[in-house]
Amino acid sequence: MMGPLFGILAAFAWGGGDFLGGLASRRLPTFFVVLVSQASTLILIVPIAWASGQLIPDSAALTRTMIAGVSGGCGVLALYHGFAHGRISVVASIAGTLAALIPVAVTIFGGEIPSLVRLIGFITAVVAIIIVSTGEGEHPAVAGEDGAHADASSGRALGGGALYGIAAGCGFAGFSLIFSGVHADGILWLLATLRVASVSALLLIAAVATLLRKRAPGMEPIRDGAIPRDGAGRLRLAALLVATGSGDTMGNLLFFLAAGLSGVAVAAVFTSIAPITTVIFAALLLGERVARRQAFGIALAAVATVAIAVGGVA
Repeated sequence: MMGPLFGILAAFAWGGGDFLGGLASRRLPTFFVVLVSQASTLILIVPIAWASGQLIPDSAALTRTMIAGVSGGCGVLALYHGFAHGRISVVASIAGTLAALIPVAVTIFGGEIPSLVRLIGFITAVVAIIIVSTGEGEHPAVAGEDGAHADASSGRALGGGALYGIAAGCGFAGFSLIFSGVHADGILWLLATLRVASVSALLLIAAVATLLRKRAPGMEPIRDGAIPRDGAGRLRLAALLVATGSGDTMGNLLFFLAAGLSGVAVAAVFTSIAPITTVIFAALLLGERVARRQAFGIALAAVATVAIAVGGVA
């Protein structure tokens, strides 16, 4: 029972962390949100790993983990930027579906024959992505318009942010494919290494952008008033950023625990609902709604993701 429970908790941790990250990215530049939230958890996880007494994995495992961390960090950056300028429901469903779809596609091209359930899930996922990406959807009030939520999307992303969802899904799929080859103890050190890699990559991008005097998407200046001037407001903002990074890190830890107790396949079944939890948070707390066609596509994406996770090989 504990394995499935950890899997469900991981899904809610990831979903909640992603929602908070999207919320923060609607107030602050995406790059700033990802860098600060991940750096804050890095500051926390390294002392915990050190105090745990766990053995540090070998260099091969650490190197592979760092590469996976860069891929995952790029996925988070695209995801949050899509949330900031598109619709959370669209971006999250596409990203989650591709994160499950691409690794399966790689195994199929590698000669593995999928079960009928997984094959149906694969085909359904492709159809779902097409529907969600091309649907017109509703157009809720965006930031600055009358009746808009205080944390409404800017509405600048085309197709509700479908392209950002695709980019995020590719980043997460890359993370899964690379990290699946890591076989080592010392879970806390692996989590710390993931954060070291993603934060280092973000700092490198910032340094290169500064030298070239270029500004990538998500690196806009912090607008006036985005950072509260009072101490209580700044404390709430800091708590939001820490909670964002902690949700992602806690999700990773719970997934590792679920996989260790019940196996990766079982853990994947329960954690596959993570994008659904993000959509639920957006609907309940931000009042985000989608048109029937896109709602149908999102539902298909959820079914496809679970089918891919449940289905094995023939």
